[in-house]
Amino acid sequence: MSKYELRDKGIKIDSEPTSAVATISYEIENALANGVSDRDIIKQLEALQENKKFPSNLQLVDAFYDPKTSSSGVAFLDNNTGKVVVGFAGTNFDNGFFGEGSKDVGQWGNIAFKGDGPSSSYFDASNKFMNDLKANGYNVDTVTGHSLGGRNGTIMGMAHNIPNIILYNSAPLMNVLTSVPTKGNLSNAKELEKLLSGYKGNIIYFVSEDDPLNKVSGVGGSVYPGKIIVIKNGKAHEITGFLTKKEQEFIRQHTPDLNKIYLAQQKVQTDTRSKLKGLDVLRAKLLKSGGGLSASEEIYLDASEALILTQGMSKTLQIEIDDIKKMYREAKKDSDKLWTDTLKTADSVGSTLHQGEVLDSLNSGGATESIVRMEPKEEYEQKISELSSIKQEYYELIGQIQSSINKQVETDRELARQIGG
Repeated sequence: MSKYELRDKGIKIDSEPTSAVATISYEIENALANGVSDRDIIKQLEALQENKKFPSNLQLVDAFYDPKTSSSGVAFLDNNTGKVVVGFAGTNFDNGFFGEGSKDVGQWGNIAFKGDGPSSSYFDASNKFMNDLKANGYNVDTVTGHSLGGRNGTIMGMAHNIPNIILYNSAPLMNVLTSVPTKGNLSNAKELEKLLSGYKGNIIYFVSEDDPLNKVSGVGGSVYPGKIIVIKNGKAHEITGFLTKKEQEFIRQHTPDLNKIYLAQQKVQTDTRSKLKGLDVLRAKLLKSGGGLSASEEIYLDASEALILTQGMSKTLQIEIDDIKKMYREAKKDSDKLWTDTLKTADSVGSTLHQGEVLDSLNSGGATESIVRMEPKEEYEQKISELSSIKQEYYELIGQIQSSINKQVETDRELARQIGG
């Protein structure tokens, strides 16, 4: 019998991947802390899948546990997307307070008073884990985590430029105490600010309605970069609170639909392969007529192959462009909301000031409408325009290739007869 058996935490065969990975990361940490081998962990995961208690599309590719810090992480290949989801476990008392638990609690203090960044020794094992995944050719698309694991995931996701960071009842990135002017604090604060300014991906914080961590963290200006989405479910802090039907549907509605994009791209690739196979049949037919291919036939076949490949690339790109455009349009709405919220907050704080004085105060602090609302929206519009230009270039190229094919067929009646025959 194994030294530790992965427990049923309420995950199902069709559970949403990030919440499933964030949940199972605790159990895998327990297993690694108890000396269970990777092979045994994989066998136990397969048993859970057979019993429909873990998604069948998720395959464990790596995991780590650092006994010095009690930090740990898991990496699952999503066979539906071909991409990897990395999850970090949060504060864990399953193996006793004076074991892993005390080390996790110690990290709470670091978050509250120091704000460790990615260069901290605490993240040495996590950085190595992320670097090893990339070195082994894995495409890490999403990082997730719960509680303390949420903050670890945020930092690793930003530090390694992972496109999507999806978190559950996460600890904040930093708070007001992080900026207290001590040597270590200011250094950490600057590192985190640099990290924030350089990250261009998606960060989504899912928060249970009655989560005590986020209620406490919200006092005193804690920093939660990205989008905070509160689920009105009356639940508290536990990660398992995100696994029931209502929460699962909510999460799927508010996260990037990577699986949908993947399936659409797969259909394009299948159609492209089918058309290329049809072209091979035509090539064989032309060769049967005796001798080699004529110059006209060679030109036609080469141009047709180029057309099929270009159309496939164009359709694949179109799927990605539509998704990126959607993200930019949502970001434009967020800019409008941020400016509206800024005005509301300023009005409530400066209740004795009239509207002009409130705006003057915001302007002096650098929170102008231009910076908060107009400039980001202009940047997003520019990005959307650039994407549309790329799409147009593909349309024009396809038109040019199709035109050359048509001319070739018009000037060679024998070729036209064989293609139509």
